[in-house]
Amino acid sequence: MQNSFPYIDILIFGVIAIFLIFRLKNILGTKTGFEKSNINEKTQDKQFTNVVSLKSEKNDLNDKELNGILSVDPNFNINDFLSGSKNFFRMVLESFVSGNLENIKDFTKLSVLKSFKTAIDERNSEQETLIIDLKSIRENKITKVKITKSSIKLNVIFETFQIRALLDKNDKIIDGDSENEILVKDEWVFERKINNNTPNWTLVETKSN
Repeated sequence: MQNSFPYIDILIFGVIAIFLIFRLKNILGTKTGFEKSNINEKTQDKQFTNVVSLKSEKNDLNDKELNGILSVDPNFNINDFLSGSKNFFRMVLESFVSGNLENIKDFTKLSVLKSFKTAIDERNSEQETLIIDLKSIRENKITKVKITKSSIKLNVIFETFQIRALLDKNDKIIDGDSENEILVKDEWVFERKINNNTPNWTLVETKSN
């Protein structure tokens, strides 16, 4: 009888390990619609994500608006969407500062992408350097929902603390402050096509206050 105890322990630990693996797979498998797409046929069927669900975020959605979204997109989850939108917000800022829009082009409307490109080209022509250091996101919430026969549009507010400065070709500050944080309020509009094979959301409009 005593020799059987080690085998019981191994069985118990094995069950626990299987449970933990199953839970981890469920958490990391969450999709937000902001994942990087891959057109390589060998990897086309794989699903990629680096977003883990966060705790509930404050938002202004009422039950009617939420039910309206769920009626056309049963897989929609507010926390997952907001988590993904924050990651994408950081990605856009980094791309805009670096001048390389490759990482965001699949999730950005062409007209918005062209506006970014124009601003980058003007900055480069003047040999200016842009500094944007995102320190923290104070608020991130959905403020408006618009559902049509073909799409869902969500207005999202980002209130962030940033260090922003623009330097001339001699590295002299011509706008902003390279040391002190400022509160920046942005409103972005995301759109998702209904009855589309891809779950991706697209940035279709940006506003800054």
